[in-house]
Amino acid sequence: MTLVAERTSTVSVHKMHPIIGAEIRGVDLSRPLDDDTLRQVKDAWHQHAVLVFRNQKLSEDDQRRFASYFGPVAKRVPPPKGAIKVDTVAWDDMMMITDQVDKDGKPVGSLGHGEMYFHTDKCYHRKPHRATFLYGIDIPSEGGHTLFSSMYAAYDKVSPELKERLKDAMVMQGYQYVGGKRIDRSLDLKDIHHCRQPLFLTNPGSKRKGLYVATLNTMWIEGIDRDESERILLQMFDIVEDPSIIYEHHWQVGDLLMWDNLACLHARTDWPQEQVRTLRRCTVEGEPLY
Repeated sequence: MTLVAERTSTVSVHKMHPIIGAEIRGVDLSRPLDDDTLRQVKDAWHQHAVLVFRNQKLSEDDQRRFASYFGPVAKRVPPPKGAIKVDTVAWDDMMMITDQVDKDGKPVGSLGHGEMYFHTDKCYHRKPHRATFLYGIDIPSEGGHTLFSSMYAAYDKVSPELKERLKDAMVMQGYQYVGGKRIDRSLDLKDIHHCRQPLFLTNPGSKRKGLYVATLNTMWIEGIDRDESERILLQMFDIVEDPSIIYEHHWQVGDLLMWDNLACLHARTDWPQEQVRTLRRCTVEGEPLY
């Protein structure tokens, strides 16, 4: 794909997709950023939702420092007592996302192997995590890509009739620790993290409206019949998963990706079972959406 430069200064922004995603060049994230560089990065983030920084050599502290420019670095939130437990390792504010196991076959990180469907980080908390920062360490030779769908473009595709009818609607967002593509709507809410959120949100950075639904998180639209809610949501899931509004990132070692969880959904593709994929993730806290 041909990259189109948008700046001629030391920091340059290159679109990766017509709708979402840009590569930032001329920034070394292993060093503190000056005010002008940070301003340019934040402007690009608000415009493109997903930013890619190639060839970075980052320690945990480097990654943590960069994330802190965008908000308080978030701590791990353990599952509720009634949640189905998964075999994972303890972590504080830096999650290792890997399918590696130790000599006894125990996971050395979280989120294991295989495909993950579209979701957005911590939408099921009162203060959804605003930004996610993911750093590539071990990358398979094929697969393991991360997909990003634009909530803005999705909102634009919703019919005017539904926008008007549901302009103030709330949805129940939740998270189950095991399951398939669609979150189980019969789950007891006390056993999972869950929170009411706006169906349509206005991003505090870009001021643009987005469609805030995902198959892994959105359980129902509040205040309407559940069957009708599901019918409408299935239409909206088709919209947010439309290939025309999705950027597919092919990882390289040393990539640092950051994205706005109020501007995009993300998913991942499968990769060969015998290959290892390891990334390091942190997030920053956001503010309530209403």
